[in-house]
Amino acid sequence: MSESSLTAPDSSPSSAAESASATESANATESASAAKLRSLRVAILVINRDQPEMTDSVVEQVRDMAPDLETELFVVECGSSRQGRSQYATHWFRDPSYRGRYYGFNRALDIAQKHAKKHGAFDYYWFVVNDIIFPAGQDVLVELLEVMEENPRMAAIGPGEPDSDDYEGCHPKPGRRWHKASTVHGLAWLMSAKAIAEVGYCSRKFRYSQGASTELAYKLYKAGWFLAYSDVATLEHRGTSTYGKVVKISRHEYLRRSRDFATKYFVKTYGENWDELFSSVLTDDVEIDMFPIQRKIWEKKFKKERGNLWFWKTGSWVKQRLLTLLGKKREDA
Repeated sequence: MSESSLTAPDSSPSSAAESASATESANATESASAAKLRSLRVAILVINRDQPEMTDSVVEQVRDMAPDLETELFVVECGSSRQGRSQYATHWFRDPSYRGRYYGFNRALDIAQKHAKKHGAFDYYWFVVNDIIFPAGQDVLVELLEVMEENPRMAAIGPGEPDSDDYEGCHPKPGRRWHKASTVHGLAWLMSAKAIAEVGYCSRKFRYSQGASTELAYKLYKAGWFLAYSDVATLEHRGTSTYGKVVKISRHEYLRRSRDFATKYFVKTYGENWDELFSSVLTDDVEIDMFPIQRKIWEKKFKKERGNLWFWKTGSWVKQRLLTLLGKKREDA
């Protein structure tokens, strides 16, 4: 057999017809997939606490994503002052002591679900914090949606975070579109409405965020769902934009309180070996088990910040008394 006969394509009529048929079939599949995607309704939930410029920036990115889909944008202010609100704000609720990211997202979810009762159900909810940046020109929402539509038991997927140095498992790798994860950082979760209806969202008990998505991950895996990171869609996390900035307690004190709460909560709720219990529901193809890693981090104690504690304690008491005398009620810090 000559060399040319090994490499020359088959140009017979039957081969051409088969090729044309395969192309038509692929185009029809792609068209059906695109039509299915266009039929979806997505609620985009962005929360803010006194960082208007940062919030405006992320809103201006996400509002232009998925132009062929029906999306509804909810920009929810978590107790922001008047001057601290985004120009795109749609809702505001009182939160003087700031109860954390997941409490804010719970309130935003309440608003979106109430809206859905009047205007039609959402298929997905995209929970977006304000201190992130998406790559210019990348339609992150469409990429995440396509993956979730191809994987019906995927409860939620988050963009990868290439530059993260404090969260394992979120780093994208070439040659794949997504990978399973035991937990996903709560920066830009796209979550299935069906998973929320069946399992729920993060508990409102977690005032300081750390641990809330961990508990939800356990509940989702236990119910037969799974979580993932994208290896294509990514984000950059600015970080340290709330505590020590627009909320009075420092970043150090936030970490101390949040880790102390998480440590006590999980032992009390799920037992001394809670991390082993959580790990037992993971599937074999999950790359990194974050549960024992997170437990180790949370159990590392932070020292209380030193300072004139008497002054601040007294100041808080005096302030509380003045507010009471003025007839204003303030929620406990």
